Amino acid sequence: MNAFISSFNKHVKFSKFWFRAWLVMVLVNIIVNHLSQPKYFPLNESYRFPLIPIIVSILVGSVFMAIVDINFQYFKRRYFIEKVDVHSVSRFLLTSLGYISLLYVLLYYSVNGLKIHNVYYLLSGLPITALLTGLGVTIGYAKTIYKLYRSLHIEGKLKIENRGKITLIDYDDIAFAYSQNKIAYIVKTNGTSVASDFTLNEIEEKIKAHSFYRANRQTILHASSVEQVQSIENGKLSVQLKPALANRNVSQLIISRYKKHGFLDWFKNRS
Repeated sequence: MNAFISSFNKHVKFSKFWFRAWLVMVLVNIIVNHLSQPKYFPLNESYRFPLIPIIVSILVGSVFMAIVDINFQYFKRRYFIEKVDVHSVSRFLLTSLGYISLLYVLLYYSVNGLKIHNVYYLLSGLPITALLTGLGVTIGYAKTIYKLYRSLHIEGKLKIENRGKITLIDYDDIAFAYSQNKIAYIVKTNGTSVASDFTLNEIEEKIKAHSFYRANRQTILHASSVEQVQSIENGKLSVQLKPALANRNVSQLIISRYKKHGFLDWFKNRS
């Protein structure tokens, strides 16, 4: 029941986001089409409602939105899981604009033909389309990209105590933590590990606000430490972690079918 409610809430939020985005796109298209030609000006004596241009614009805009989202999901899986910075975000924005521009040119010449005088209208319409697309992408994905940035760029340090020795570890250097033989270890992204006098529950309290997840009683992990997720028998998941350690039982953990949906929801929102 909890899994169903979680899935329903996620779907509703997703639907609300896309409904708002689509509604804004429709309103923008109505305004832009009314300003595109004098005969569509509302105060013009020969005014007529640009129904066909608006319908076509909405259909094309919906395709543009789908292309941008596919591109975002690709960047999310390929690049944003490792780094969210000016370079990666700029690449996402520029490639999105590139795909949209290419599709715009293909659609334009498919409808209007290869006529020289159409180049003027193409060159005037393309910048407007790119500008509106750029603004839409920036506004629509800013919040999501910021959340991804926050999950990877974690401020502060974790103070680890072990036999009177204190070690400070940056939160963004922590790949995962695990417990073995009643000793809790912190595994860093460079493959080294630090033993702690804390219990795993105490470590969880210190780092749970920084996008870490309690996968089972022995392991707490960050999304960037997940190398591979695979479904196995009885509805369970096998998760391969990075960096790989000599002890394979630590680097590979099993997610029970009871925690499967919670893990996947957490991982998809941070990967």
